[in-house]
Amino acid sequence: MKRTKIFFAYNHTDKPWGGANNFIRALYKGMMKNPDFIVHHNANSDSDILFFGQLSCGPGNVALGSKRLYRFSNIKKLKNESKAKLIVRAVNLNINSSRPMSLKSILLYLKDGLLLDIATIKLLNLADFVIFQSEFQKSFFKKWGYKGERNAVIHNGAPLIFKNDNFSVCGAHTPLQIVSNSNYKASKRHEIIARMSLLNGVNVIHVGNWSDKIKNHKVDTRGILSHEEIVNIYKNSDYLLHTAISDPCPNSVIEALYFGLPVIYNSKKGSSEELIGGNGIPINENNSEETIRLAKKKFVSLKQGLANDRDYYSIKRAISKYTEVFNRFRKQ
Repeated sequence: MKRTKIFFAYNHTDKPWGGANNFIRALYKGMMKNPDFIVHHNANSDSDILFFGQLSCGPGNVALGSKRLYRFSNIKKLKNESKAKLIVRAVNLNINSSRPMSLKSILLYLKDGLLLDIATIKLLNLADFVIFQSEFQKSFFKKWGYKGERNAVIHNGAPLIFKNDNFSVCGAHTPLQIVSNSNYKASKRHEIIARMSLLNGVNVIHVGNWSDKIKNHKVDTRGILSHEEIVNIYKNSDYLLHTAISDPCPNSVIEALYFGLPVIYNSKKGSSEELIGGNGIPINENNSEETIRLAKKKFVSLKQGLANDRDYYSIKRAISKYTEVFNRFRKQ
């Protein structure tokens, strides 16, 4: 059987970047090791499979008209001319990630976000197969116009650098060591992180961008860090604090769980509860003190659960599932 050629449309960077880049990079490098496949980034080369992360070409500005985006018409032309199968990994929609509420935001969405969302839905409906990152993500794509039947939900997996060979079940630190990991936008709810930092018996470190719009109080902000630097912080942490809503499949949560950190998470709209299951506790926004009290009380039992569950969050499991999809379209 000949080797199957896969065009990875998203050209990742090895520099610190967002979750989509981190996952595609790990997937690409994992698929490189599979002798049944040849992976590449050259749209002009012969391919059996076209693998797109929606319309994005890679890290950078993804506004409509950006050079970091493919045009839907060009993808359709490439699919028709190459006769290759089109597989799309769904990422997000503007209407979900930054739902317009004020008149200003509605006008901005109509100007920049609407046409991009329409093109994204058209791409998913054109695809031979769609991979969703969570059931939550699949539900909002179907709500906004995805009509396809050939799809699968595959949760993301963490790079092997987050494998914690020194994982053990022991008591939490005093004070409780909490780390959050996200770049600012309104849906990330950084104001909850700031409030948590004011509680007694808690230290909070934040990785990622922090907005001047939100007073950070006692949060120790570290900025954007490499995986190696994040792992060093995780080694001395008890919990990941994930306050975001509407996230399709947050890689920071996957990485922390694979490392062995339980998660304090926002149980409102989003995929957090689906991904975390019993490996964390929901935030009580009306009573932050109660949230921390439960975190301290349940810490050892949550760590015991993660002793059995950590491997689920590995990139190896995700690559295996993606390979199953790619194998459906292998050249004989």
